[in-house]
Amino acid sequence: MSGLIAIAVWSLLSRQLGRLGVSAPLTVIALGAVAGLAYGQDLGEHLNTVVAEKIVEIVLAVLLFVDATEVRRGFLGGEGRIVARLLAIALPMSLVATVLAAAILLPDAQWALLLVIACIVTPTDFAASAEIIRDKRIPSKIRNSLNVESGYNDGIVSPLFIFALAVAEGNDAERFGPAVEGALVASGVALLVGAVLGGGAGLAVKNVVRREWATSQALRLGIVIVPLLVYAVAVTLGGNGFVAAFVAGIAFRAARSPRASTPADLDHAEMSSVDDVGLISSLGIWFVFGAVVVLAAEGGASWEMIFLGVLALTVLRMLPVYVALLGSATTWRERTAVGIAGPRGTASVVFGLLAFNSLREDDANTALYITVIVVFSSVLFHGLAAPRLMSALTRKH
Repeated sequence: MSGLIAIAVWSLLSRQLGRLGVSAPLTVIALGAVAGLAYGQDLGEHLNTVVAEKIVEIVLAVLLFVDATEVRRGFLGGEGRIVARLLAIALPMSLVATVLAAAILLPDAQWALLLVIACIVTPTDFAASAEIIRDKRIPSKIRNSLNVESGYNDGIVSPLFIFALAVAEGNDAERFGPAVEGALVASGVALLVGAVLGGGAGLAVKNVVRREWATSQALRLGIVIVPLLVYAVAVTLGGNGFVAAFVAGIAFRAARSPRASTPADLDHAEMSSVDDVGLISSLGIWFVFGAVVVLAAEGGASWEMIFLGVLALTVLRMLPVYVALLGSATTWRERTAVGIAGPRGTASVVFGLLAFNSLREDDANTALYITVIVVFSSVLFHGLAAPRLMSALTRKH
């Protein structure tokens, strides 16, 4: 109930808070922290339940679908050369570098836990730093590239995260073989389910709109059902519900609006309800995160965890971006700006909560503490300082 009150408070004061530069996630995080102080140690028990885990999974499925449908001007948003480098080179390099750094700082952790942590802290998300994407002082090619990258990377990382989590849940190396086999099968089923249902839904909406068979309200409601249905079908068939929802979003967008000339206002009108559901869901996750911050503060994090979190937001993001963009049509200032613009948000929180629910106590706490360190630091840095730094770096001289 306290989460609903927090979201209601933000909705009533959103314009005033925006004028003060206070983002929605930061507002809800603060209110969540207050609730965390009230719940105390009972919070961990509330989070570590099957119901909480399923809610978090469904929220992530909806967010992945929404992210995938928001990519305009083709699959890579019209910035294919930059986005392809960020996803195919920078993202894998960041994952590998984070695993290696974590292995040095957390020498007692098993490799599967290190990979889980890397999957948690690597994906970028502009939910808490939307002003970067909206800032017209930053060149459009940079903003578009970052927006598309953030839309895709959590969907790309999710199957690897599920695989690493499956191995980390086991007690020995015998879990590796079954986990690999299970991940491959689950991904294959997810690709099929997502493509068929997402593409089919997109074609259905396209034809229904052309023939005027449905009211606008009913159509918006039907689109909200798509990611939920895709997730449910994929899981029932043994597939990865996250990958299915992400692929469904891509297929839906491609089938519904295959031409770039489709009016943007039509897209907004049709997608408004699922966008709103995604917003409410993400605000709910941010509220829980605020409460988790209190839990992590009470438990205490080691200096190794804090240092790893700082590295994840700086060197482990920026260096792979520099390497990936070598030889591209970007200046060193623009590469620096892209490296700085790596906010962590909803996807990291959801992955962290899933890890907390699935892992054994010590490993679960480690994953949760690092999640809190990285995301909370990112909310502050990318919400306050990063936009100004990026604007200064990309300003024409």
